[in-house]
Amino acid sequence: MISDEIFLAIKKDCDFEDYTSGNPHNESKSCNDAIDEAIAMVGEYVDDYDVIRDVCYPSIVMQELRLRKYVTKISLGVDVCMSYEGNFYFNLPEVQHALHANRTHLPYSWSMCSDVLNFTGKDVYTNILPLLQRIVEQKIPVWVFSGDQDSVVPLLRTRTLVRELAHAMGLPVTVPYSSWFRKGQVGGWATEYGNMLTFATVRGASHMVPFSQPDRALGLFRSFVLGQRLPNTTHRPID
Repeated sequence: MISDEIFLAIKKDCDFEDYTSGNPHNESKSCNDAIDEAIAMVGEYVDDYDVIRDVCYPSIVMQELRLRKYVTKISLGVDVCMSYEGNFYFNLPEVQHALHANRTHLPYSWSMCSDVLNFTGKDVYTNILPLLQRIVEQKIPVWVFSGDQDSVVPLLRTRTLVRELAHAMGLPVTVPYSSWFRKGQVGGWATEYGNMLTFATVRGASHMVPFSQPDRALGLFRSFVLGQRLPNTTHRPID
């Protein structure tokens, strides 16, 4: 989504080894300018969490919701306005009554991400690789999966971290990076290290994999729960 020139400028001018977004202290004007240009180049009409999905126009959907008083299906397939519809729906008094929710009559509305709960940005930089290593060392299988249309947590970096973890643990590649299948279609790509650590992508999935690709997410989860490798063949002839 960004040009080669901007990508190379970010690579050249930004030092992300010691960079914290909450308290930036190791940055330069050229780095910030390049990042700002990259953000502007992508624009606000692309959903960073799902780069191939259409965006929602909140003013239109909220007007419709207020007029009709119920949630409507905005689009075929994945509903791009689901988060706004969800907020509207779960704040309806009759819905909260049916769910036995908000019985104390809180003075603020329910929202998916609330400022009422305290959250520290420092948690973002917590390294969980040592934790994953301890889990694998206890012979507990770990699968790390990633939607391939997510630019917020891009699969390339996650895949790199899993590979580095496997290398640090001395785990060999037991299943080379290859496609896995679900109902005759490519569900994504996966690789396995040893017999306890797997990295998989889910094709066409966003940041929230079960939301954007529910059936492929179910197939991946089913294989994990049953202790089976993801199916890497299909019997359906292409012709």
